Amino acid sequence: AFWSDVAICLLPTTLVLIVSYCVQAHRYNIVENFGCFPATWLELYAILGLFVPPILCAAGSFICGGFAIYNFLAQRRRFQAVLQQHSSSLNSSRFLRLIGVAAVDMVLSLPFGIYEIIHNSYNLQPTYSWADLHHSFDLVQETDQSILNAQPGSWASINLSRWTTTLAAFIYFAFFGMHEDALSFHASTWNKITAAFSYIWLRAFGTS
Repeated sequence: AFWSDVAICLLPTTLVLIVSYCVQAHRYNIVENFGCFPATWLELYAILGLFVPPILCAAGSFICGGFAIYNFLAQRRRFQAVLQQHSSSLNSSRFLRLIGVAAVDMVLSLPFGIYEIIHNSYNLQPTYSWADLHHSFDLVQETDQSILNAQPGSWASINLSRWTTTLAAFIYFAFFGMHEDALSFHASTWNKITAAFSYIWLRAFGTS
C-alpha cells in the first residue's frame, strides 16, 4: 500500500513535469492582478499531454461515481448489512460522505475539464521544433490585465484555474474534516495549543 501511494503521488506528477517542460515556451508569465502563470505553448502536444489526461481521469471518476450512486440508491436497504459483513472502518456515515464526494466530483470535474480543453483548443498554436520553442527560455513575459479584459474567455479561464483547486479543498474538508472523529481531533489540538500558550504566558508574566 505504501509503494502504491508513492507511485500514485510521484509518477503522474513526474510525467506532467516532463510534458510541461517539453511544451514550455519560456520560464513563466506574470499576469497583472493574478501572479505567476505557466508559459505553456498551446500546441497539439500540449493539449494531448496536459489537458486530455485530466479529462480521462474525470470521465473514469464520473463513471465510477455514477455506478456507486446507482448501486447505493438501488440497494440502499442492504448496504448497512453489507458494510457490517466486512471488517473495515467504513460505516454508513463515511459511506454517505464518499457518495457525496463522488456526486460533487461528477458535477465539477468533467464539465470544468471539458471547458478548459475547448477554450484552449480555440487558441491552438502551430508546432515548432525544440530549438525554436525554447530559444528564449529565460524570458519572463508580463501581461497587463487590460489585454485579458479584451478577451473575457482568457480571464475566466485564468480565474477558473485559480479557484477550482481552492473550491475542491473546501469541499473535501467539508466532507471529511467535519465528522465526529475529525472534530474531536480539532478540539484536542486546540486544547493542547491553548494549554501551551497558557503555560508560556504564566511563565513569562505570572507571579510565583
